[in-house]
Amino acid sequence: MNFVIWPNLSKNNAKDTALAVCRLLAAHHAENTRIFMAEKYTEAFSHMEGITFLPRQCLMEQADFAVAIGGDGTILRCAEALQGTGTKLVGINTGRLGFIAACESSETELLHRLFTGQYTISHRMMLQTELPHADHENRIYHALNDVYATRCGGRLCDFAVFVDEQLIGTYRADGIILSTPTGSTAYALSAGGPVMEPDLALIEMNLICPHSLFARPMLFAPQRKLRVTYRVKESGGLNVYVDGRNKITLQEGQSFTVTRSDHTIPFVDFKGYGFYDALNGKLMQPLKDAPGFLKE
Repeated sequence: MNFVIWPNLSKNNAKDTALAVCRLLAAHHAENTRIFMAEKYTEAFSHMEGITFLPRQCLMEQADFAVAIGGDGTILRCAEALQGTGTKLVGINTGRLGFIAACESSETELLHRLFTGQYTISHRMMLQTELPHADHENRIYHALNDVYATRCGGRLCDFAVFVDEQLIGTYRADGIILSTPTGSTAYALSAGGPVMEPDLALIEMNLICPHSLFARPMLFAPQRKLRVTYRVKESGGLNVYVDGRNKITLQEGQSFTVTRSDHTIPFVDFKGYGFYDALNGKLMQPLKDAPGFLKE
């Protein structure tokens, strides 16, 4: 069985957790277990026996499982590298929230279950976005969480949204978020969107601080094609981000599209109720800690 270890060494305890994971995996059927890491980790982990260091672009072709160690951002970057490979993703949280992680750094013993099959797989929908570029050729990106566009300067953005080329609205707002069910608990949640089960197949639209009394989140069937067109030059441009990474600034009249991606990411769930456990224990916890909250 082949494993890629993908740690974010800027996170507290990530290196120690990665070392513990490597030792745990190597202890299982050592002759049949292979561990890979990107070449950039050679110096930090060269003292560990049994690790093969490869160029990043070659990593995921080798793996049955990728173990991302860090926060949700680390898991998103790992998922980006996994696109189209079928490699299963295991997230271990050493960050602040780690909502989409399979377990915490204190629960690495759960990785034993990868060898016994005691886990379930959640196939997470992704989005595909097509963005214009300076070379006049559109470029394709894929997002596990969301594609969002926000204003560049101090003024509100003016943009129109089309679904299958049918205009559904023109808006003035700080921006717009188009998200997957996995992304519904990220930026979209902060913008007032609903929480969705990650196994659903939907596209969610949320406006960011709309200048309207009646703007509400909308949900679209996964086969829909959404187009966002930036309308007014004076508002300073529209920055477009894919899973938190800035890709382009739209100018007046330019558009980007969002559709369902052909790729999915298979997430490992050790607990069988991981989404609700995270929802209850992480997003609800500040409320539950409040004085007077009814506890079981």
